[in-house]
Amino acid sequence: MEGAGLAMKPVIKVAALCGSLRRASFNRGLIRSAIQLCDESIEGMKIEYVDIAPLPFLNTDLEVDGKFPAPVEAFRQRIRGADAFLFASPEYNYSFTGPLKNAIDWASRAPNAWADKPAAIVSAGGNFGGGRSQYHLRQAFTLRLQNQC
Repeated sequence: MEGAGLAMKPVIKVAALCGSLRRASFNRGLIRSAIQLCDESIEGMKIEYVDIAPLPFLNTDLEVDGKFPAPVEAFRQRIRGADAFLFASPEYNYSFTGPLKNAIDWASRAPNAWADKPAAIVSAGGNFGGGRSQYHLRQAFTLRLQNQC
């Protein structure tokens, strides 16, 4: 039996988050393109879009008996299950978006779901193409991607 003894290659799971909630977002388009390119040409890696729209605003009063609200817990499970992250965020007022900050905050609540995993940042739009949002996003993750939060 040819191939029966071959072990399956592990798949690197990349969770892709878009900071824009707009359906026609250019940054959402970047994620769609990354998913398509990966599916067509990168064996052993799978990019999956993770929707941040259902997340409530961070409010620790919503944590009851050490449990997160259902949408937050589902989101955190997807983040914990990822091997790496791809962030796409427009630039709003020289920074990344509020919805993305909210998602980052929910997943960094103990235990930190972002810890010890690599990330990449892409952006589109505006005069600077989102460069300042990328700068702030890198700052926000300097500690969160480490197991210190």
